[in-house]
Amino acid sequence: MNRVMLACWRLGDGVYRRLRHFDFEDLNGSNIFRIRIRNYAGPAINLPNGSVVEDGDWVGFLHFYNMRLQGLLQGIQSDNRRGLVVAREVKRSLPELAEFIRRHPRGERIKALMGVTLLNRGVEPFGFTVMKVPDTAWFRFKNWYMRLMMAFCHPAGTKRLTRRDEALRIKRVVLTAEELFGRYGKVPADKGIEMES
Repeated sequence: MNRVMLACWRLGDGVYRRLRHFDFEDLNGSNIFRIRIRNYAGPAINLPNGSVVEDGDWVGFLHFYNMRLQGLLQGIQSDNRRGLVVAREVKRSLPELAEFIRRHPRGERIKALMGVTLLNRGVEPFGFTVMKVPDTAWFRFKNWYMRLMMAFCHPAGTKRLTRRDEALRIKRVVLTAEELFGRYGKVPADKGIEMES
C-alpha cells in the first residue's frame, strides 16, 4: 500500500470512528480490536455450550482495528504467515477485552462478544464459535465490502479473491462472556483500559 493510499485510509478511518462511536478503542496501545456495546437484534443464536444469545441481549460487537492490523501485516506475502500474525495478535488482545467487559457498567449483562469477518479460519482454539451468517441483503453487502477491503490490503490484490473462494465468505464469530473470562479473565494490573466517553 503506497503512502497516498495509506493517507486516504487514515482520513477515512477518522470519519469511521466518529460514525461508529466505539466503546472500546485502544488508541495509544496495540490492541487490534474495537468494541461497540449494543443490544443484539436478530434470531436467537444457539451456542455449543448450551447458552443462547437472544434478541435484545447485550453483546459486544467486535471490529478489527484495520489500520493497526494492516500495519502489522505490511510486507508479509504468505497467507500462512499473515494468519499466524493475526492469530498471535488476537490471543494477545483478548485479555484486555476481558478486563474492559469486567469494568463496563453493563458488564454483568453482556452475554458475548461477536463479530462478522472474513478472517474466521482457525479462531476456534481461542474459544470462538464460527457460524454462517443469514443470507440477507445486508450480509451480502458486508461480504462484498469486506472482500473489497481485502483486495485493497492484500499484497496479491484482487488475485487473492479468486483463490479458496469458500474461505473468503464472511462468517459470524461468537465468544461467550463465560468463555472470555474463563480463558482471558486476568490481565496485568498495569494494563491500561480506555473507554470512550
